[in-house]
Amino acid sequence: MNLDLQGRPLSRREQIGLLAVFVAAFVARSLDFERVLLPDGEVVFAVGDAFYHARRALYSFLEFPDLLRFDPCINYPDGARIPHPPLLDWTTAGVARLFGSDVATFERVAAWVPVFLASLSVFPIVALGRCVASVRVGLIAAALYALIPICINYGQLGNFDHHALAGLLGSCLVLCFTRVLQIAAGRPGDLATAMMLLALLRAAMMLTWTGSLLYLLPGDAVLIWVASSLGNARLSRALGLSALASTLLVLPIVAWMGDGAAGPFAAVELSKLHVLLYGCYAVLCFANGTLAKHDPRSDSTGGLVRLVLLAVPVAGIALLLPGVFTGLQAGLQFLDASDGYTETVVEQLPIFWGEGAYRLSVAHARMGAFVYLLPLVPLAFLRLARSSNKDFVGWFLAGWTLLFAYLAFGQVRYAYDFAPAGCVGFALILFEVARKIEARGFFAGRQSVIVTILASALLAPTISGFYAPLVGLAMHGIQGDLDEIDTALLSIPGSQMRFAKLVAEATDDEGRCAPGASKRPAYGIVAHIALGHALHYSGQRATPADPFGPYIGQENFDALMRFMDSKHERRAERLMETLSARYVATAADSLARHKTSMLVRLHENDGGFHDGVRQLGRFRLLTEGPVGGIGMSSMFGDDEEHFAPYKLFEFVPGAVIELQSEPARQMTVELPLKTPAGRRFLWRGAAKANDAGRIRIRVPYANPVELRSAHLTGRVESLGPYKVRVDERRFMVNVTEQQVRDGDTVYARQFEVRRFGTKARGANQMPPARR
Repeated sequence: MNLDLQGRPLSRREQIGLLAVFVAAFVARSLDFERVLLPDGEVVFAVGDAFYHARRALYSFLEFPDLLRFDPCINYPDGARIPHPPLLDWTTAGVARLFGSDVATFERVAAWVPVFLASLSVFPIVALGRCVASVRVGLIAAALYALIPICINYGQLGNFDHHALAGLLGSCLVLCFTRVLQIAAGRPGDLATAMMLLALLRAAMMLTWTGSLLYLLPGDAVLIWVASSLGNARLSRALGLSALASTLLVLPIVAWMGDGAAGPFAAVELSKLHVLLYGCYAVLCFANGTLAKHDPRSDSTGGLVRLVLLAVPVAGIALLLPGVFTGLQAGLQFLDASDGYTETVVEQLPIFWGEGAYRLSVAHARMGAFVYLLPLVPLAFLRLARSSNKDFVGWFLAGWTLLFAYLAFGQVRYAYDFAPAGCVGFALILFEVARKIEARGFFAGRQSVIVTILASALLAPTISGFYAPLVGLAMHGIQGDLDEIDTALLSIPGSQMRFAKLVAEATDDEGRCAPGASKRPAYGIVAHIALGHALHYSGQRATPADPFGPYIGQENFDALMRFMDSKHERRAERLMETLSARYVATAADSLARHKTSMLVRLHENDGGFHDGVRQLGRFRLLTEGPVGGIGMSSMFGDDEEHFAPYKLFEFVPGAVIELQSEPARQMTVELPLKTPAGRRFLWRGAAKANDAGRIRIRVPYANPVELRSAHLTGRVESLGPYKVRVDERRFMVNVTEQQVRDGDTVYARQFEVRRFGTKARGANQMPPARR
């Protein structure tokens, strides 16, 4: 294999190739522009955390240079410290202010940030490929990174999450670890500059991703082991200074942000654990450097023994601090977390899992046939280490890719972290296969052509599952075919955004969570966790749980899950009161819930009597939407079409319709309703008389609806009075909004039923209402 390690400037052809790869990466990540940059000027952020990053960054944009650290609108009613490290949100806010001062400008900048950051990653990937092999290997690796769908998804237009920045920093970190290892082995390079860069990259990664330790600890462990094995006191001391610099850079931010929900030493949040670990690492490096200076003779075994003897007391002292061991244990458990919550998070599912089952087509859409090469990449680096005497680099990259390939099979998110070094491994495999083909006399002197053909064949499975829909949609957008439709409804996040705005229109401003608000709102919305962040940003409403899951507030998360699973309305009512909630937002769920659960009774049955399941007398549908939108369940294999994927219910005292009859008689109640979206349905209730002959049914709707505030729009309307039936007797009941809100009892007005019609009998007046 042609090795290019001389550090020569790139040729003109190589520069053009690098520019072409960058452009390809940028264009591939911009293909979804029709569903992200809407004609009305609005921006649709990616489903999940991207909405919340936008909320936090918008706060800094409006209040610059302030940072939102504690948000009263998450983990409602308690609020919580935001678990995201601040670098992405704060820097985006600062950059956006350079372009304008209005929210529309901020949203446009935030939407393009992941595209720009992810596209920049091709530069360190080319450099990494050049370090271990050649510029050609680096260019092919960068081209693969630019075009493999899993790499595109996490840096796509509108996906304003940490992934794009973490991917860029991760690429630079792997490159930096590699260069330090080469310098340690005697290759030309400035160790001081490399260590300074490593200190900055370490701190930036800690301030970007909650899982930063997964990137940092393996690399730094290899570096200190190499320094100890070589007896290199200078390298050990340089590592200590670099670690100390990283610690000092992060320490003020950790102190300013305070402790999170997971405790002071959380591994899954930026916490004191990061400061402690790298403070201990610095001490270990300095101690190792001191011993190496006095006894420079060493080998791999002796160096490892010395390192272990030094590390045991340092680690032992650190673990004695209360909460350290628990924090580390929780971080390790998170790597293979499998519980009721993680089953609903797409990025935490296996790479072959999608649409509710294990499917090859899903993995093909994510990585093409390259998914089958994942186990071979570590072997490619091992072969490189043996065949070309690459010192520690090949072994390091083999271990690195083995770790993330293993994690990727369990959780698809780690395929993105695997990709920077993994694409270099893919390129090595392609060039080795091309060399063997060339050795057999085929395409002599055309190694790059062979590699291009092989790469194209391996990427081919992504065309139908990933590229064809995006390119087709882009072409329709360019041709103007989408001008007459709301393109937001063509995606899950766009549908959630539209629904969140409906919620804002239909609910009181007392619950508003403005971007710069620090006061706790008057009420929250018990919402399906998938809707939480869209409600925070686009609806500006508080929720007890959201895509953060149980990690910011286990108690309120558990209360929400108990509410959704509850089979008894009174238990659900108590949970609503515990969570200080006035509304419930529902969505079709990927979990198989029982038909008597609150979520199914509300979302599927509109809270009415259905299939023998009792009606809900204190929850009334307010609005639903958006018509033609896409629900979250479509990501888990639910292809059923829903008139509206999301619904909003109000929690009210409910009026009681009462009448006297004979014991055990059945009473039914019906009320015709019309939603703002135009759907008509009947709310039904049923009950039996008690031993005294009294029948009571609590009803949540008034007729006609009397809006409390003129500004509230988009609410369900009743189309007539309640129709009550007991045997052959008919009743008509009018219930006012005040009676619903006061929990009053209302009596029926009886009608005589004749063969050819209905005639009123008795007085028109109802008995006076009572509580």
